[in-house]
Amino acid sequence: MDAMTRLDYYALGRQYVLSKATSIEPSKVDVDGSNVNIFVGSTSVMVDAVSRQLAYSINRLYLDGAVGEDLDRLVWDRYQQTRKGASAALGSVRMYRASIAGGAGTVPVGTSLKTKTGTQYTTTTIASFGAGDYTSYASVRASQAGKAPEVGANMIQKFANPDALFDPSLQCNNDLTTAGGEDAEDDDTFKNRIRSFWLTARRGTLGAIEQGATSVPGVVSARAVEALSGGGLPARIVNLYVADSSGVASAELAGLVRQSLEDYRAGGIAVLVRTSLPLLVDVRVAVAFQAGTPSATLTGQIKTALFEYVNSLGVNDVLRVADLFTVLTRFKQQGALVTKGSIASPAGDLVPAVGQTIRTVLSAVLVNGR
Repeated sequence: MDAMTRLDYYALGRQYVLSKATSIEPSKVDVDGSNVNIFVGSTSVMVDAVSRQLAYSINRLYLDGAVGEDLDRLVWDRYQQTRKGASAALGSVRMYRASIAGGAGTVPVGTSLKTKTGTQYTTTTIASFGAGDYTSYASVRASQAGKAPEVGANMIQKFANPDALFDPSLQCNNDLTTAGGEDAEDDDTFKNRIRSFWLTARRGTLGAIEQGATSVPGVVSARAVEALSGGGLPARIVNLYVADSSGVASAELAGLVRQSLEDYRAGGIAVLVRTSLPLLVDVRVAVAFQAGTPSATLTGQIKTALFEYVNSLGVNDVLRVADLFTVLTRFKQQGALVTKGSIASPAGDLVPAVGQTIRTVLSAVLVNGR
């Protein structure tokens, strides 16, 4: 049943006047500007405002209904958990030189580097060079939090101020992609993470370890897998695979996860944090449309829905054809004609190798060849 509107409240007041008034003409309630019309109308406005405020106040007391600051207050009050803020991308760079003429020295913490597009990164560890060293490594962090500054491999190739280095001939490069750069947690993601709080409150379980990992800013999905001995018995080791929303993780991000697990892993059980790599896949579907359906618009919506679903999968998650079909069936009421044969690719369920996260790009999702 839908909530009552102001007109519903006015109708109730009007009906009461028509049935109970004795000293005034009841029909005056329908005359704009009459005393009884103004009284019933203004009362209906106040009742509507109070009922809306009451509904809002009740709604924000529940996890499904609360949004924004109300959600933050609710979660802190009941779970002592906070929303993850934006996190900076983490990675490492290789620093190298063609000659050792510059001698020994160090590249200090806080040294600024730039990507090909001008995004700035800063070293968080010292890179030390001996007199005969040609190469050293340093961890780096994006100077700005969020997803946009995260870059792929071979993008960080400049020192912001090379003349300030002990050896101005030094060059740099990130051989691996950076990871962990994420925007602030949105309401839906925050709610989904908090829903597992009570399920994982008894620490030491695989679910609790996964919960602890996803509590780290920059980690969007995690999967804990218990290692078994040759006889099928627990080997007292848990392999934990972590990834950001792009399906990747860096050694630096894994280090942050490792530090956070002291409150989640069981005593005496080693948790080995593994980084994930994305597995890019193609998705091709063929859909017919009912006559009169805005097929171009609907095609774009289907394409976006498939793209978002695939990229919502967590590390080690299987891409199931049945789930893709479920996504397609959402559009039946809008005029899409969907059959079991609508999905051309993948032809069957895709099971990623351990530690991989299935992902796709918009250009690899084709609906009727487009």
